[in-house]
Amino acid sequence: MSKKNAIVIGAGQTGRGYTARYLFEKGYSISFVDINEETVSFLKEDGAYSIHFYNKDRTPVFVHGFNTYRVGDAFLNHVLMEADLILTAVGEQNLGDISKWVVPGLKGKQKRTVFMTCENGTNPAKVLRQHLQHLGLASEYTVSQTAVFCSTVSIHETRLDILSQNETYFPYDHDELETLDFEGAVPVNNFEKFFERKIYTYNCLAGLISYCGYVKGYEVYGDAANDPDISATMDELLNDLNPALQAYFEITEADQVSFANRALLKFKDKNILDYTIKNGRAPQRKLGPTERIMSPIRILRNNGKDIRVLEFVAAAALVYWQERQGISEPVLTKDPIAMFASLNDLEMTDQIVLDVERYFKAILENREQVNVQEIIHS
Repeated sequence: MSKKNAIVIGAGQTGRGYTARYLFEKGYSISFVDINEETVSFLKEDGAYSIHFYNKDRTPVFVHGFNTYRVGDAFLNHVLMEADLILTAVGEQNLGDISKWVVPGLKGKQKRTVFMTCENGTNPAKVLRQHLQHLGLASEYTVSQTAVFCSTVSIHETRLDILSQNETYFPYDHDELETLDFEGAVPVNNFEKFFERKIYTYNCLAGLISYCGYVKGYEVYGDAANDPDISATMDELLNDLNPALQAYFEITEADQVSFANRALLKFKDKNILDYTIKNGRAPQRKLGPTERIMSPIRILRNNGKDIRVLEFVAAAALVYWQERQGISEPVLTKDPIAMFASLNDLEMTDQIVLDVERYFKAILENREQVNVQEIIHS
């Protein structure tokens, strides 16, 4: 029986440290594609790397036997023609660019291709599908998606090795794809709703930890999550957020509490090495109207719940952006508060904007020693 062919677009931490593990363990022929010349060079030169696990609770996975291409390589059209499965791990905002070079290589293809997006977003598969259709892809294809619950980081002392959580949970959009042969594959119907729930719970808590941890001076994510001030703030948020999401998604209290507690257990596990700055990346997207801060704010407000915690998180995200601009984040084109209002189509006189501004100023005034609970309840 011949091997199935898979392409992983985006050979970063998720691409080679998470999705590639499932492919390798199922015996797929793997081709990595990336735009970063150094990453492509290392993969070609080394021809292998290892995925290690935080708790050393399983043997490292030695990934080898793959091919590597840079975006634009002439041979990629042939690789695309032979692909059974194409996984993307590039960020939802980059799916349009990916589509532009994938479509020419797929036109006229006879073999059916399955796309699987591995991005954060409310419906990245829909975004990719729209781009493919806009570019006129008429070949037979399926676009499904997964939500990534596994933490991965690069091991800095190596060129390619990954440190990963031993997570074998691969939920996928069952409305678009009937079966998936990955270990831990879980079919999920109405995946957009599932994705929203993840963003409004997992990612919301992750935003709180990363941005509050950043303004409190924490580098390591697990240390921030276990800080008593931040831990109390998470508990305060969940006291209101869990019942609000229970009503919003029409699920049971036990289901939502269990979902949130699983997130807390993961985030507070000090054996999982991760970083506040890494998790805070892209505040411009994360502060947007459909994302992890503003959407839960609106859900909380519509249910008559307290929104102060998330207003503080928004302010902390703006401090992160202001201090990281020109380093790892784009330069602010407006005053931070005006940028926040603009991103969410709010007037500067909106009470949410005024509250965020008040917290923003309080963080800066107490920059050397920020106490989240004191500022929120002052």
